[in-house]
Amino acid sequence: MVEILDSTLREGEQTPGVTFSVDEKLRIASMLDDFGVDHIEAGHPAVSPDIRRALKAIAGQGFRANVLAHSRALISDIDMALDCDVEWIGLFISVLDGRLKEHFRKDLRQVCDIVHDAVSYAKAHGLKVRYTPEDTLRSNFESVVAVSKAALDAGADRISVADTVGAALPSKIGPFVKDLKARTGAEINVHCHNDLGLALANSLAAMENGAVCIDSCVNGLGERAGITDLAELTVALKVHYGIDNGWKLEMLPELSEEVERCSGMKVASNAPIVGSNAFSHNAGLHVSAALKRPSFYEVVPAETVGRKRRFELDKFTGRDLVDSILDQNTISLNTSQKDHLMDLIKSREKGSFSLDEVLCTARGLGSGNFC
Repeated sequence: MVEILDSTLREGEQTPGVTFSVDEKLRIASMLDDFGVDHIEAGHPAVSPDIRRALKAIAGQGFRANVLAHSRALISDIDMALDCDVEWIGLFISVLDGRLKEHFRKDLRQVCDIVHDAVSYAKAHGLKVRYTPEDTLRSNFESVVAVSKAALDAGADRISVADTVGAALPSKIGPFVKDLKARTGAEINVHCHNDLGLALANSLAAMENGAVCIDSCVNGLGERAGITDLAELTVALKVHYGIDNGWKLEMLPELSEEVERCSGMKVASNAPIVGSNAFSHNAGLHVSAALKRPSFYEVVPAETVGRKRRFELDKFTGRDLVDSILDQNTISLNTSQKDHLMDLIKSREKGSFSLDEVLCTARGLGSGNFC
């Protein structure tokens, strides 16, 4: 069983140009809980007063999902999270060699002590703790092992492997997770960015090698190119691994539309699962086969994910689709009239026909009166 942590309200709000109001966050969190995610990462309370208000409000809803606050490995950040009444805290600090020298001006031993103290403080105050060595995949593996052990010795519940700049390959992240788990005995989370378009593949590779929780965002929001998309992730888990944690996959379009509306970030028409073209069929051969059995050209039935199958009407249209439309609308045309209708559809060099246009034309042909 693999858990899903949705970070739309934290990582997603770090998308350039995206902010959510407190009310919007409450609506999205409620939908995520209804959908069935295991954890909702609801924000970094040190960032702003409205994030603290939203965190506290979400934590007070009594959701089935765990509510998690993002936090630097600082006592002041942890105290803010405690004031928000969250169940989990995600602490982070990097052990990347360059960051240690140029940013933090500390050595590995000092950072291990900082992490140990921060985790100990959070645990002493009743929080469950996930520790993330930021930019994990580009960090020295032995440094990651050392800081992870310091966190675990202090009581950390999870270690998160973060591909912070989306630089990993599935062939790298898989063995990294497997080796880190073997060296530390930790339960591993994974957080993959999509800078090279590999976030989903890397997330799945990490899961195959022992990661127990995958981070995601609705519509793949997040810093720069975003992180693993919730819809792609949950559908891939169901299709390829038979994993279905009771997720309400039929809610994916509704979730996508709500986050699109609140964020102002438009979903691409060719986006998997939730894009307007995801279950649209065009080429005549494709349409003919899909009319007989949708699985010939759909990896998952449209209905499973709350979508409707759609067939495009343009110069690629085949006779099978025209016959189907005529039958469904009880329009009777002879062979010559059908040929004429096909010629009209294929004559449009650019653009497509609406169903209403085709029906109007077909009825006109049948009656001798053209639209």
